Amino acid sequence: MKTRIFTLLLFISSFISAQTNDYTISVLTIGPGTSLSDSFGHSAIRVQSKEKKYDLVFNYGVFDFNDPQFYSNFIKGYLNYSLGVNYFKDFKSSYISNNRSIKEQVLQLPDKLKEKLVEKLIFNSQPENKDYFYDYFLNNCTTIIKDHINESLVQFDYRNNYNLLSKDKNSYRSLIYENINKNSWGSLGIDICLGSYIDQRIDPEKNTFLPEYLFEYLNYSYYNYSNIDKVVEEIKLVKSIRFINKVKEIEKSRLNNSLTSPLFIFILIFTALFLLSYKKRKNKKIHLALESIHILTTMIGCLLIFLWFFTDHSTAAFNYNLLWANPMNFILLISVLNKKWKIAYLKLLLLSLVLIVLHSITEVQVFNIGLYPLFIFLAYRYIQLIKYYSKA
Repeated sequence: MKTRIFTLLLFISSFISAQTNDYTISVLTIGPGTSLSDSFGHSAIRVQSKEKKYDLVFNYGVFDFNDPQFYSNFIKGYLNYSLGVNYFKDFKSSYISNNRSIKEQVLQLPDKLKEKLVEKLIFNSQPENKDYFYDYFLNNCTTIIKDHINESLVQFDYRNNYNLLSKDKNSYRSLIYENINKNSWGSLGIDICLGSYIDQRIDPEKNTFLPEYLFEYLNYSYYNYSNIDKVVEEIKLVKSIRFINKVKEIEKSRLNNSLTSPLFIFILIFTALFLLSYKKRKNKKIHLALESIHILTTMIGCLLIFLWFFTDHSTAAFNYNLLWANPMNFILLISVLNKKWKIAYLKLLLLSLVLIVLHSITEVQVFNIGLYPLFIFLAYRYIQLIKYYSKA
């Protein structure tokens, strides 16, 4: 099928100049799915020609799970994605079968712009050009479409009113919460691994890393164009909107109280550990078992340091989860270490927990709601250990 599509692309490119008025170019917005990777939706560009009888979708969201280096590159931050080309009927069927909504914005473009945009898509779809470096927020399947359209319109006095109409500035994390429940395991993983970068306030245009916001952005786009009589016309970019597949919206509550949510599970775990630590704090076996929490925080801290300094995940930098997941916590497990040094270090850890509260209040970084039972337990445990080492 790929060979057939590539041959078709070569055929299209040879007739672009002569038949651009036959093109219909539109942006497809796919609604969210049920899995974590599908939670944010998807965008693609559709190019169709009734005369030449083709209907293709240019999809910047292709990646190869079968690549032997896919997972290692993913961990390192080398996210290689590709531009794929599909027949529209196949593209549509795959999302309908997964109960995903599809809506289409038909673009109102002069022939010159159609030619320019289609030429760019065909060029980028060639084997030597199809790969690109993916970034969650700045260079994904949605932002690339916006950039292509903006670049094509730059010579036509293009303007967009979306920024003017969007008064509130969001953060990347708040936008993530619009698509993933903040009290979910997926959100917990994101909140631990990504640092304060995603809590910065961003200009409304950057909201378009999400397909639904690109949809709104395009709806507010206009450009000035001189017709044959040299009369300047103001043209709305989106000519029409139609719903190809309607589905019932997936309900996203602000706080999931499910019995399997991180908050509920962690309340149970750390309440049990609190009671165990309080009632049997002199039992050496229990004492050693409770110290295993320091192994966990050390391991998480090492992961965060790795993501920050040894990968290309720019959003993992300046991650203040290191205030509780300190990679140096293993020193609390070293029995020969001077007790005064341990007490001093435990006081430093208590201060770190205070800083977590301050960072949360000032919104320097938002910490996942499911972690707060852990923070309370750690505070109690550090105070308990300070008393224990002071008396020893």
